[in-house]
Amino acid sequence: MVSNSLTTKMQQKFAPSQIQYMKLLQLPSSQLEDRIKEEIEKNPLLEEEEKKEESIEIPRIRTDTNGRVRTKNAEQKTEVFKVDPASFNSQEASMYEHLMEQLGLIDFDETEYEIGKEIIGNINDNGYLTRRTDAIADDYYFSHSIEITVQQVEDVLKEIQRFDPPGVGARDLQECLSLQITRINKTGEDVDLAKRIIANPNLFELFKNKQYLPLRTRLSCSKEELEKAEGIIKQLNPKPYSGDEGIYNNVYITPDFYIWNNEGKIEFQLTRTFNKSLKLSPHYLTMLEELNKEDKTKENKEAIAFIRQRIDSANEFIMALSRRDETLNNVMAAIIKFNYAYFLDGDITKLKPMRLVDIAQMTDNDISTISRFASQKYVQTHFGLYQIKRFFSNAIEDGDGNQISSDTIKDTIEKIIEKEDKQKPYTDDKIVELLKAEGYLLARRTVAKYRDMLNIPVARLRKTIL
Repeated sequence: MVSNSLTTKMQQKFAPSQIQYMKLLQLPSSQLEDRIKEEIEKNPLLEEEEKKEESIEIPRIRTDTNGRVRTKNAEQKTEVFKVDPASFNSQEASMYEHLMEQLGLIDFDETEYEIGKEIIGNINDNGYLTRRTDAIADDYYFSHSIEITVQQVEDVLKEIQRFDPPGVGARDLQECLSLQITRINKTGEDVDLAKRIIANPNLFELFKNKQYLPLRTRLSCSKEELEKAEGIIKQLNPKPYSGDEGIYNNVYITPDFYIWNNEGKIEFQLTRTFNKSLKLSPHYLTMLEELNKEDKTKENKEAIAFIRQRIDSANEFIMALSRRDETLNNVMAAIIKFNYAYFLDGDITKLKPMRLVDIAQMTDNDISTISRFASQKYVQTHFGLYQIKRFFSNAIEDGDGNQISSDTIKDTIEKIIEKEDKQKPYTDDKIVELLKAEGYLLARRTVAKYRDMLNIPVARLRKTIL
């Protein structure tokens, strides 16, 4: 029996102009110029207007080899210099460019190619995928207004995981090593044993923790056989993009902002890599006027409709660029205001915990807007070059109930471990005690979490034997 029923469904849809703005907002300065050129090529109604090239005048602080500000007679010396933004462009292939080149060689359709770009945009400097595939599917819908499945993302990811260097696109260490060992040009019992260790989560956990006796028991192998397998695994790279190979070194980053201390006042400048303004083509505007005066034939109407559609598209792009600049400046001003004391000298102990929602409320923006602002962008300060997302952190309460940035806690943990006796390294419980003496009340599991985030192994793995 056939029955009819009505259902209601609410679905959020974004206007093309909003999607355009969000895409531009997420782009770092290093990619913005290419995006503008791409739009000019697509739309004949959009033209670039030459403007007098201007360099950015910002203060430059001399630093020592450790990145600390050099001082003379207890007085910080500042010199002004001219910066050509183009000089910060990468002289060698960046990780992103290297992966995008390989993506272009795959026989993907348009949707698969765009999914690949989303995936590559979420691979960090070490070569790991930092976002879940279901979240990438959601991001794709937001950016393109097209629904895709998680399986589609997984399928494209499998292709990217075949890219060079081996291990790129992995979601964890085990997957990274597994991707590499399947491409190793060796055979033998030692290779087979190494593959067994990596493929099995339980065996791999024993191997990571150097629990060799139970591992040998589970594998039914001798000490010598396990040592050979270990030698194979140690040849693999746990961080595919952090090795010493040439094309990943000496890459210059284009800062999206410059921040400097001007005699006690913090000032900032948005980087301009595109020294031209955009305008509507006078040629086509004149053509439109002439067409409007002529008889309205079918061809005439189609030409008028085409030009008007391109005019609307060009205006939307120009407005989105302007809105991008306005948002970037407003958000950066809010970040500086929120952590003004920190930006004066870069003292991490002065960095207040700052969440995306804090800046969203200060600027009347959505949290997603602030997240896109912070994505893939850098700021050159007078005390170093940093990713903008580094300034966002969660809050921890100290013994007096004051809010402390988690970055401050991590910095303190790092300093404690640097000073420890490497023959008797501190356990997490001991670090808890030392932090308590500093006024930070943390649980042991919290210390362990921050230690893991700093890529610092447990005490027994830090121990050195003389």
